[in-house]
Amino acid sequence: MAGAPPFELEGLDHVVLLVSDMDIARRFYCEVVGCRVDRELPQCGMLQLRAGASMIDLVNVSGEEGSWARPAVEGGRNMDHVCLATCGYEVDEVRAHLAGHGVHIGEEGIRYGATGDGYSVYFNDPFGNQIELKSAPEANLAEFLPAP
Repeated sequence: MAGAPPFELEGLDHVVLLVSDMDIARRFYCEVVGCRVDRELPQCGMLQLRAGASMIDLVNVSGEEGSWARPAVEGGRNMDHVCLATCGYEVDEVRAHLAGHGVHIGEEGIRYGATGDGYSVYFNDPFGNQIELKSAPEANLAEFLPAP
């Protein structure tokens, strides 16, 4: 064993998601998820979105500019899901918000992550990428726990 790495991880910097329609992806991630545009790199078919302290990079693999990111196997997945940490939320408000955008919640419940337990909702973006929206660990989880 070579020992510990010569660095310390601080958190998720960015995730790159492959999309086939940048306009739909931009609307979804900005209007539904709450990201904001940080940088546009049309020469790479890429849009970089700010997601709190992290970034979500969208690459349009349907165009020539984004062909560099196209998977070797058409339709092949290269990720299970991305988890976006929040400062906490009211679950009913999140459900209503997603439903208002026609987004179906596939799964929800208390999940453990980098900052501890939090309530999570899972849904897919328009391209089939699974998103986990995780509440802050200090959020009130009592309403979701079984009675003692």
